[in-house]
Amino acid sequence: MTMYESDPNPSNPYDDPNDDRPANTGKGRRVAYILAVVAVLVAGAFMAFVGLRSSDDSGAIPLSPGVVMSHSANPAAPTDELMTPNTLSLDPVGVQAPIVDATVPEGVLTPPENVKNVGIWLDGAALDSATGTTLIAGHVNLTGQGNGALFDLGTIEPGEVIRTSDATGKSTSWKVTAVTTRPKADGVEESVLAGPEGPRKLAVVTCGGELQFEDGVGNYADNVYLYADLMV
Repeated sequence: MTMYESDPNPSNPYDDPNDDRPANTGKGRRVAYILAVVAVLVAGAFMAFVGLRSSDDSGAIPLSPGVVMSHSANPAAPTDELMTPNTLSLDPVGVQAPIVDATVPEGVLTPPENVKNVGIWLDGAALDSATGTTLIAGHVNLTGQGNGALFDLGTIEPGEVIRTSDATGKSTSWKVTAVTTRPKADGVEESVLAGPEGPRKLAVVTCGGELQFEDGVGNYADNVYLYADLMV
């Protein structure tokens, strides 16, 4: 599976990386692109979340592989209160992001253009599913928009709690089991593509690691994966 930024030639300069971060997904559907996704995986292609910045930008970049920052306290498990519908709440870092559909043109899973939103893979488990793996993806940052909703994903620690809500606003609590980095050159970590069957799990993915430039366009070398299990 390949993931890429949809604006390869942005006209606006990169915003301050320290700017403020933000405070109708139905049932997952099997689409014809799954064949293309499988073919790309077999061919060993990479998942490419690309954070685009100008070559003279010296702003902060996400953590390098293996770096985890401690938070002041682990949150207690939230109750099943109503939330804003279709929302990813990264409570340990104080971020809430609208969940929209990720598009899959020609087998390429593409996060939403607005970096404050995140996208759900429609071939995975739906937000209200009782089984399977829900895959959510988003940009870490983007020229002209600044930091994305998942900029601090790599700082969340195992044992901390995050939440999602479905189209009705019903919340689901997830306990983080691992936060890892993987070089894009090694391909997609296949467990995130488990789909709507099997144990209930959540995977959230963005890019990170070293920012490498080619022809003035930045591409992060790694992807950051957060894995979480359903809290019952």
